[in-house]
Amino acid sequence: MGKTRKIKRATLFWKISWITTGFIMLLFVISPLIALISTSFKPTEEQLVSPPTIFPVNPTLENYVSALNEPAFIRYLINSFAIAVSTTVLAIIIATFATFSFTRLKFPGNRVFLVVVVLGQVIPLSAIAVPLYQNATALGVIDFLPALVAVYLALVLPVAVWMMRSYMANIPKEIEEATLVDGCTPLNGFFRVLLPMILPGIAATASYIFFVVWQEFLFALVYTTKQENRTVSVGILDFVGQYETNWGNLMAASVLMAIPAMLTFLFIQKRLVSGLTDGAVK
Repeated sequence: MGKTRKIKRATLFWKISWITTGFIMLLFVISPLIALISTSFKPTEEQLVSPPTIFPVNPTLENYVSALNEPAFIRYLINSFAIAVSTTVLAIIIATFATFSFTRLKFPGNRVFLVVVVLGQVIPLSAIAVPLYQNATALGVIDFLPALVAVYLALVLPVAVWMMRSYMANIPKEIEEATLVDGCTPLNGFFRVLLPMILPGIAATASYIFFVVWQEFLFALVYTTKQENRTVSVGILDFVGQYETNWGNLMAASVLMAIPAMLTFLFIQKRLVSGLTDGAVK
């Protein structure tokens, strides 16, 4: 009886410890987000009061209106959207056909090429930023947004191919063979049968690519020097001055920038895990 009580106490202790640790970690993660959103609704006189208030006493939308009234900020949003959509569309087209080749066609070096593609993700971005900048300068494509799209394609294609491969590898080849028996060409079978079946994987991969490109900072900073070419991740630094920072506008702009990324992540979170693991448990 005494031993059973000890076991129950130990179990209860560990449960309480895990819950407490999880709660502390949750507070650690969400506290910057709470501060960000709270400050975006605070008027100027409340932003730097001491002690700081967690929630605004007199909430206002003035910071959001001020941020959206900045013509440059709207331009940054348009640039980011154009670059993210262009990269996503091109990456999906390339990754779809590349995945079909890796999963359905037999050619020398198939596995080697796939490993090389995946190993591209191992290289730190900071290690290639300077060489890419030097190449871009030599070619004269700094401030040329299609060049930034090309860089993003190189960054996201390895993961895109790997995710889509997981979906496509789970589709039995017998389905495609049946379409050939019915008189379809391999290309016809791909577009009419295989492509509709991997649409969930395409949607998840596209959302992931959009999410990554939308919030990317390093290469956007390196490849854009003119104000009109900046993306929103770089452009929000306009609210940081040499002698003072407009914290309200900066926080409001950050919230506006985060909304598309958060919505995209909410859409892909379950599909993303599935795409990364389905192929591993086939």
